[in-house]
Amino acid sequence: MEVTASSAPLRTTCPGGERIRRILAAVWKLNFLGREATREEISAEAGCVCSDLDALLERQVDSGLLEVRKGTYTLTSEGRERLNVVLAGGVFDILHPGHVFFLERAKAYGDVLVVVVARDSTVTRRKRIPVVPEEQRVEMVAALKPVDIALLGERGDIFATVEKVGPDTIVLGPDQSLSEEHISSELRKRGIGCRVVRVKEYRKCRLPSTRSILQRIIELNFPDKRV
Repeated sequence: MEVTASSAPLRTTCPGGERIRRILAAVWKLNFLGREATREEISAEAGCVCSDLDALLERQVDSGLLEVRKGTYTLTSEGRERLNVVLAGGVFDILHPGHVFFLERAKAYGDVLVVVVARDSTVTRRKRIPVVPEEQRVEMVAALKPVDIALLGERGDIFATVEKVGPDTIVLGPDQSLSEEHISSELRKRGIGCRVVRVKEYRKCRLPSTRSILQRIIELNFPDKRV
């Protein structure tokens, strides 16, 4: 599983409860990525520039939300229950405002947003040959502000990634073909407790989809032959 993590820091000032959720989210992200969740890494991930971070971490350990061993923190099962991990997916071929709008709405459902980017082989089989290769698409998605982690989907079984991430909420886009009922049914078969919601709004703009961008390129008769 190829994973790309967003390097954008979170806000440095926020209310106490939100700050704790951001710390727990940072630890979850670091644990998921297989990185050591040290004080310094947590501070960088959560954007916590505060003198009481050590005290905050100690309180979460005392509360049973975190465990610490040799300066490295891990999220406990109780700490995990305090978070809402959101999973969203798509092709994201030729990024446009509609993609950003969807991911902003998806992030609003929880504390951590993990985005699954479809493989080239999956897109070719189900839709069309993608313009932008998968490794570039996942890199671009990871750079978007709402995204905490971007990863390439599994080949063949789309639910294998769901099992690995273990989200609390799956968010579908307005034009994604899979139904909420179908996904919920498959999740139940696998013993995954997860709600499924759909963003129904579209972002209105001049070129609101990859298809419209490609059509515009055709209309402009690219490549441009001007010297």
